[in-house]
Amino acid sequence: MKLPLSWLSDYTDMTGITPKEYDAKLTMSGSKVEEVYYLGAEIENVVTGKILSVVDHPDSDHLKICQLDLGDGEPVQIVTGAPNVTPESVGEICPVAKHKSTLPGGVKITKGKLRGVPSNGMMCSIEELGSNRDMYPEAPEYGIYIFPENAVVGESAIKALGLDDVVFEYEIT
Repeated sequence: MKLPLSWLSDYTDMTGITPKEYDAKLTMSGSKVEEVYYLGAEIENVVTGKILSVVDHPDSDHLKICQLDLGDGEPVQIVTGAPNVTPESVGEICPVAKHKSTLPGGVKITKGKLRGVPSNGMMCSIEELGSNRDMYPEAPEYGIYIFPENAVVGESAIKALGLDDVVFEYEIT
């Protein structure tokens, strides 16, 4: 059985208890903790970004050039091939891996060019963030993840997705 630490906070006061302390106390009580997973541990420099504009790439029939607000002033240009990004996506908020970010598996994201057009990061799907549609059933099967309308632009995507949590896997005897 796997349980996130935040879930336990709904039933007991977990204030000031680190995952390591919780693991030790539970093990000493006779309940064996098999594994501890730090959900967003491998993800760095990924924020929530608001799509400001979407235009077709001049040299591609499937790429789009997007301008995004990442909450720090200047719009950022990102080229994407995500099928769910269309001109109607303007105003939506999605996870954005900024220049010099890291995704699960050690994947590094840097600025570059896609078919000659500068791209300063990557708009992310839930799978690219190391999760899946079991955890986020509202995520599209193909394409970037879209946050609810109340998401805060520029916030850590790890926090916004609840990936700042720890999951404990217990041995049930």
